[in-house]
Amino acid sequence: MREQRVVITKDADFVETFLLHQIPYKLLLVSTGNIKNSELESLFQASFQQIIDLLQDCNYLELGREEIIVHQ
Repeated sequence: MREQRVVITKDADFVETFLLHQIPYKLLLVSTGNIKNSELESLFQASFQQIIDLLQDCNYLELGREEIIVHQ
């Protein structure tokens, strides 16, 4: 929290902690299901700037195969 880092995870347990305690500072939940590392890397490369832009104004994003969901 002190360093204001973004946690990137596929573990939904982080969502509960975030919603209850607003920890970590920012959360990016990857909800693609099973995916090859190369596909995940391509997804991040294609979405990277949009993720950066969205994290300027929100604290919790969800990255799926087809879209990025902004949770308020």
